[in-house]
Amino acid sequence: MNIKQLDAFLAVAESRSFTQAGRLLGLAQPTVTARIKALEQILDAPLLDRTADGARLTAAGRRLHSYASRIVRLSELAQTSVAEPAGHAPSLAIGAAECITTYRLVPLIEYLHLRHRTLGVSLRTLDDDPVALVREERVDCAFFIGPRPVTPDVRHHTLRRESLSLVAAPSHPLVGVSLGSAREFAASTVVCAHRWSGYQHTFESVLAATGEPAGGVLAVGSVDAVKRSVGEGIGIALLPTVVVRDELRDGLLGRIGWWPPFEVYSQCVWRRGLDEDPSFATVLDAARQVTAEDDPRGGAVLRAAC
Repeated sequence: MNIKQLDAFLAVAESRSFTQAGRLLGLAQPTVTARIKALEQILDAPLLDRTADGARLTAAGRRLHSYASRIVRLSELAQTSVAEPAGHAPSLAIGAAECITTYRLVPLIEYLHLRHRTLGVSLRTLDDDPVALVREERVDCAFFIGPRPVTPDVRHHTLRRESLSLVAAPSHPLVGVSLGSAREFAASTVVCAHRWSGYQHTFESVLAATGEPAGGVLAVGSVDAVKRSVGEGIGIALLPTVVVRDELRDGLLGRIGWWPPFEVYSQCVWRRGLDEDPSFATVLDAARQVTAEDDPRGGAVLRAAC
């Protein structure tokens, strides 16, 4: 099994097309097919099924996928590290949820750019559960807002507690009404950016526990799209208050008087072994500072590492 074969496998898994995978890799489609077949022969298992809807991972393919992603990423990191000049710090891959990047970490990005221009970091938007991304070494660390995870295999630090607001269009009949139970809105359509989000997943569990018929969940891909959709009257949304602060102030969204029976935090998770990395220490320390400065309670930041 070699990196070229794994690259071909990942490209087909992502695009669900042997032809499109060839375009992504700059290869002829038969070459992609040959590499997949060779990989299947080595592993003695079918990895992809060709269907009318495109190529789909088999059970064996799904099991291989996370390992293949890690192997390819480690290979890329090794090549980058060897190619860099002696003494040059390797790039730190940071994942961040859209809501925390836009509303909490913009000062962090500015700080790193102005004070640590030589610091090698790459920032990417989270497209999966942050703990899984770190565990599978697809990112070195991840910033997100959600309940504290139980993660014995990754490191964790809480930056600050966040409040959540249940919002709807200003004309929604429940706006301004104090509710005692989630049952009173359980049948509403819930709009969210991504269903893997920690607070969204917990919110859906709360709604399911009411036993009421669900109104459905609409995932629209971004926080801005959530706010636009809800503002136009499409359902309700649970979002960090910092994300909707301006819209609530300007009357573009209204708050429903319900408070979640769980707490969420701005936090960071990172892979074990990263603690001694000076680049990561700089990033985490800067994150502590910028979240403290933005804290309306006067900079009281929760510090709880595990």
